[in-house]
Amino acid sequence: MNMTQQTTSEMIIETSRFGSVTVNEDRVVGFVHSMPGFEGLKRFILIDHDEDGVFKWLQSVENPDTAFLLTDPTQYLKEYNIPLRKNDLKSLGLGDKTNLVVLVMVCVSGTDDKREVSLNLKGPILFNTENMTAMQSILDTEEFRVNHVISAGK
Repeated sequence: MNMTQQTTSEMIIETSRFGSVTVNEDRVVGFVHSMPGFEGLKRFILIDHDEDGVFKWLQSVENPDTAFLLTDPTQYLKEYNIPLRKNDLKSLGLGDKTNLVVLVMVCVSGTDDKREVSLNLKGPILFNTENMTAMQSILDTEEFRVNHVISAGK
């Protein structure tokens, strides 16, 4: 059986939040390990939520309904500095730490009348921008919380 394979640098990803998204294949982030609770999902893309790039969506390529809101924690907590484990750096293939980007998940809870926005500082997402790999690191420290409130309002 002869099959002709067409290579393309673009792919279309169907999402429940953003509709059809066209992205270059080299922008797909491969997770070294699935995130807890989302086994089997290892390929994601980053989509800017706002023009300033403060918030980003981590959208699953494999599941159109799975997306996580992320942000740079140092925007809200200047002293946020996580301990980097050698195994994590090795898993990411990270030789040069200048290629490391650390983002955390944002949780918006409450009702329209009373919203609370918090950050999961205990489970940062580590990205190696050189080889487009990522992983969630679970920090074994009491220094950071799972729900660090950054905004609570009406």
